[in-house]
Amino acid sequence: MAPARISAELEPTDRPRETSTKAAPAKDKHTLEQQIRRDDLAPLWNAGGPPSAPEPHTKHIPAVWRYEDTKRHLLSAVNLVPQHEAERRAVLMINPGPRQPPFTTDVLLAAHQLITPGEKALCHRHSPFAVRFLIEGEHGYTAIDGKKMYMAPGDLIITPRWNWHDHGNEGTENVIWLDGLDIPLFKSIPIDFTEHYVDDHGTEYHPSTACSDEKARAMKFPWVTMESKLDAEPGEYASVEYLHEDGSSVSTTIGASAERINAGAQSKRRMETASHIFQVHRGKGWAEVRSADGKQVSRLSFGVRDSFVVPCWHSFVVYAEEEGPVYLFCFTDKPMQKLLGLWRSKA
Repeated sequence: MAPARISAELEPTDRPRETSTKAAPAKDKHTLEQQIRRDDLAPLWNAGGPPSAPEPHTKHIPAVWRYEDTKRHLLSAVNLVPQHEAERRAVLMINPGPRQPPFTTDVLLAAHQLITPGEKALCHRHSPFAVRFLIEGEHGYTAIDGKKMYMAPGDLIITPRWNWHDHGNEGTENVIWLDGLDIPLFKSIPIDFTEHYVDDHGTEYHPSTACSDEKARAMKFPWVTMESKLDAEPGEYASVEYLHEDGSSVSTTIGASAERINAGAQSKRRMETASHIFQVHRGKGWAEVRSADGKQVSRLSFGVRDSFVVPCWHSFVVYAEEEGPVYLFCFTDKPMQKLLGLWRSKA
């Protein structure tokens, strides 16, 4: 199509505006800056700071969420949020730094979700990637493209992008799990899609059949296997990453790991550009978190089933109390940073 024809079809509001600075050149810097801004431009020398900083910076801060609080709110929601909204019966962990949903960190979102006995969430698919770590309950499941995978406490199920999936509870008790997604990423890159399943007969539920752990290896990671790997590692502290059979992370944006800290022991000190969100599977302890300049020190005390977050470029060590070992589930945005060539760490 010729450029002249394109121009002729433009609505008046779409036509390129007249340049406002065709007048005489500005004689002082203030006038020049005004002229620049009138053209929807900005002078870099007066933009309030350099386009990049000497080191990573974030408005997010270390924080801990008590399971007794999230569970209490979820139980209240049972009577107030109907079954057809069960896929959304969740409480999001909003970082108290910026206090802006849906951010737990700059890239990651954590939430606790509850499904009551007999419920089944509507089938859907979406662009964000998700990890799902079962906290309590039996006979809960996630079905992905027809593969129904049951979960025991500590099991991890991943939901690959754009796969049909639903969740249900075929037991007699409530099921509660941790959801971890890269939804905040799509606030900066707004290219996410969500679609709800409807077949030719108007059914909103995707057919599914029970799937063995062997056939679900690409999407389900049983806790019994991870705990065995952790306990086989020598030393007072161990960390084992969840990996696919080819050695790759569970996704290109989110990575996951399990950690063991023996009673009275501590983890290694870490400081990296990736943020960390932890779900306590077993034990009690605390995390000592320091800002990059060392001026702000936080002590995040946690108990079993609590959750806590360590934002990027904070130095931290996790300690276990004397009464017993601590087992943790953790997910981070490290894979995305490594693929982009941005990840860095500092001992």
